[in-house]
Amino acid sequence: MTVLGWLPGSTQITTDESIRISILTCAPGDQLYSIYGHNAIRIIDSNKGTDLVYNYGTFDFNTPGFAIKFMRGKLPYVLSIADYYDFLDEYKYYKRSVTEQVLYLDPVQQQKIMQYLAVNMLPENRAYKYDFFMDNCATRIRDIINKNVSNFVWDESKASGKTFRQIIKEYQKVMPWTNFGIDLIIGARADRKTTLSEEAFIPDYLSSAIQYARYKDPRQTGLLFRKIDILTFPPKPAVNNFLLSPWLVFIILLLIEINIYFRYLKGSVGKWIQRYDVLWLVIVTFSSALMLFMWFGTDHIPTKYNWNILWANPLIPVWWWMHKKGNPFSNKIVYFVAACILISMINAIPGCQFLPQFFHPLVIMIGSILLIKGVRLRHN
Repeated sequence: MTVLGWLPGSTQITTDESIRISILTCAPGDQLYSIYGHNAIRIIDSNKGTDLVYNYGTFDFNTPGFAIKFMRGKLPYVLSIADYYDFLDEYKYYKRSVTEQVLYLDPVQQQKIMQYLAVNMLPENRAYKYDFFMDNCATRIRDIINKNVSNFVWDESKASGKTFRQIIKEYQKVMPWTNFGIDLIIGARADRKTTLSEEAFIPDYLSSAIQYARYKDPRQTGLLFRKIDILTFPPKPAVNNFLLSPWLVFIILLLIEINIYFRYLKGSVGKWIQRYDVLWLVIVTFSSALMLFMWFGTDHIPTKYNWNILWANPLIPVWWWMHKKGNPFSNKIVYFVAACILISMINAIPGCQFLPQFFHPLVIMIGSILLIKGVRLRHN
């Protein structure tokens, strides 16, 4: 045992110097699953000669029905243990920086955390149902601190005030197609402002929250004892190539649609245009089905209440089929669908959001293409 007093006038706390518990924060990687970074718990027990990392971010690729369970949000994630240096080797290989935050804990708190992890490592407790916003490798560590460290408070004044979507966009900007696709898939729940506790679903934000957490006794110092840079690599510069961005693709598609419309006015509509229209119908139908599936057919909380279903409207293929059959009711459907698309386009204008969900600005172009196409097809 040793007695430590970190600042002048601080209350001295007896700690067990043979035990060191710290939080590891790993920088984002290049793959989709790693772009948000990672957290793990490191425990050094010098009496036992162990240096272990407890990792809540692992899963088994051999799980039966892996792909389906992953898509439906039913894939179990598990708590695993690795030797610290084995854990670190992966981050050295991929040149991802790692920082360590040593926590300022008394022996009771240290033992409670170690016991909590031991219970979590039991076969019946290791697995949990992952949720991107609410239950992941970072939130699990936040909850461990909340449950086992007493008499401390998070500094709520340090909350960013950002929404879930705004936070993840900070990490997705290096992948514009991923950023666009995720904006289409996640729903209105992503646009609620986070509390300090909630924003800790991102490893960097958890690290920041730990930095400012303090014990309730004003004479004591913070939860953080010391921060150590274990691995340091220069951040990779973000390369935004407009030629490979979704913006260029949809600009070209919009110009193609305008060109087709003027061809139509001149009475020149070839078979390739009809096939192109069918391709768009298939894509919109698939998009609508995917959004509905992610909303109602999965356990993913972020993908529910998705207002993008207004422009990716499931009535579009219904209208197309009824219009081909000459059903007069198709005229009522087309006006309703057009109104939904216009609402979506207005909501996608930066600064004009009035629906409870952010729409990617590219929805303006997609909506323009659908409206131009609808005007043309309605008179065919």
